Formats: sequence, structure tokens, C-alpha cells
Amino acid sequence: MKHCLKILFATMLVTFSLQGYSAVNIVECEDEQGERSFQKNCPPGSTQVGSKRISTGGSSKEGNNPVIQATLYAIPECGECDEVREFLQAKNVSITEKNADESIEIQNELTEISGDLKVPTVVIGEEVIIGYKRSEIEAILLKAGDE
Repeated sequence: MKHCLKILFATMLVTFSLQGYSAVNIVECEDEQGERSFQKNCPPGSTQVGSKRISTGGSSKEGNNPVIQATLYAIPECGECDEVREFLQAKNVSITEKNADESIEIQNELTEISGDLKVPTVVIGEEVIIGYKRSEIEAILLKAGDE
């Protein structure tokens, strides 16, 4: 079993490295039978017993200074919102986050910008992306970085 966990952990590390992340958070989870696994988030019925932030060696072309601005419309306890936030942070994007759960004004703003009341919604320049569409976000970031 430990050998399988090491292989899973190594596979996750390589996968995240290839995706351009500069660091990832990995949690160690234990299920009711005492079996442990490494995951992004612990699944229902398991307990987090540890966590690590692992550098994958990636870096942005501008160093540590964010050069691209984004607005993220999100709500608390939203897994997709967390993934978008982590992806943008890994890409060194400066994020202005707006909690769509807090006020009717932000909800109205989100509806006006996107035509819908869905989160996560990311605004980068004139581009609006609803949901966690990693390839679309990455394409827009690449385009914005070239300008």
C-alpha cells in the first residue's frame, strides 16, 4: 500500500508540474479503514491527517510581481472557486475577489457583467469566464501577458 501511495504522490507531483504551477497544496487523507492517500482535498468519509505545499519549480516570466489583474466573483465553501483562485495565484495574477454571497450589489454587478449569477466568474480585461475553465483562463492570461 505504501508503494502505491508513493506512486500516486509522484504522479500528482509530475502532473501539477506539467500544468505550470509553481507550487501545489497536497493533503494526506485517512479513510475509516486507516488507508491513507494524497489528494487535493479529502473526500467525504475521510479525515485530513497532514498537508504540504510542494514547489514544482515553475516561475513566472516577471518574477514575483503580478502583472495581470483579474476579478474573481466567488462564494465561501466553493471548491471550483478555490481552484480558480489557486490557479490564478500560481500564475502570479493579482486578484480582486468579490464575495457574491455578501451583497445584492455584487450579485447585480455579477449578473450585469456575465449575464448570469454563477460562480466562479473571472474577469480579465474585457474577457469573462464563467466556471473553472482552465484552458480558457490560461489562453486569456497568455494573451494578456503578450500585450
